[in-house]
Amino acid sequence: MNKKITQLKNYLSNSSIITILSGAGLSTASGLPDFRTDDQGFWIKNKPVHFSEFIQSKSARIKSWQNNLAIRASIKDKKPSLMHGYIVELLTKNKLNTHITQNIDGLHYLEKIESQIIELHGSVFSASCLNCFKKYDPATFYKSKVKELGSTSCTSCNSGYVKTSTISFGQKLNEEHIKKATMASKRCDLFLCLGTSLKVSPANQFPQKAQAENANLVIINREPTPLDAIADLVIYDDLDSIYEKIK
Repeated sequence: MNKKITQLKNYLSNSSIITILSGAGLSTASGLPDFRTDDQGFWIKNKPVHFSEFIQSKSARIKSWQNNLAIRASIKDKKPSLMHGYIVELLTKNKLNTHITQNIDGLHYLEKIESQIIELHGSVFSASCLNCFKKYDPATFYKSKVKELGSTSCTSCNSGYVKTSTISFGQKLNEEHIKKATMASKRCDLFLCLGTSLKVSPANQFPQKAQAENANLVIINREPTPLDAIADLVIYDDLDSIYEKIK
């Protein structure tokens, strides 16, 4: 392990541009469950609504908003992990460094680095109309429209449904986010995969795009991933444990 930590430190100190891809493993240290380690049954109680259901069914739209409320409530008292803080350090140090995240919990977010964060799967803290794209604050919209009136209709165009920016199963990802993530992957010389299973597309394609441009690929996760065999360095460990070893 010591040899791998030394190698990781060398990659971090000798790289000009770093792109990070994070998954649920980044937030488990903050006390948030992922789909595979959901001991409390959070995702069973708040089963995600498929995008086609959201479009077709009023009850599904209401359920989707109730899920959002539950997720925001579960995040309310959570604090960013040590590795969250380290990522902020990396982004602050170099404006060309980028954080691509699959997480929707907002624990990675700070206004000063907003332009360097790509929320590939959206966020529970933003919402917009699917028709006219008017933006809404989820907490305000839920209280005034969903809870009070049982409605998810846009107050601006009156013909579209308002949905949180979290990407539902069956919903297309934001094309602009994919373009930005691809660009960030291709321009870096170090690509860090942190706490992601690398089983979900298109996120699992970005490491290979980086490698194609001769970037070093480092994977840190508690369990093996499908890309371990091609990585330059693989470490199986908790992210906060790794942080304490490199600082």
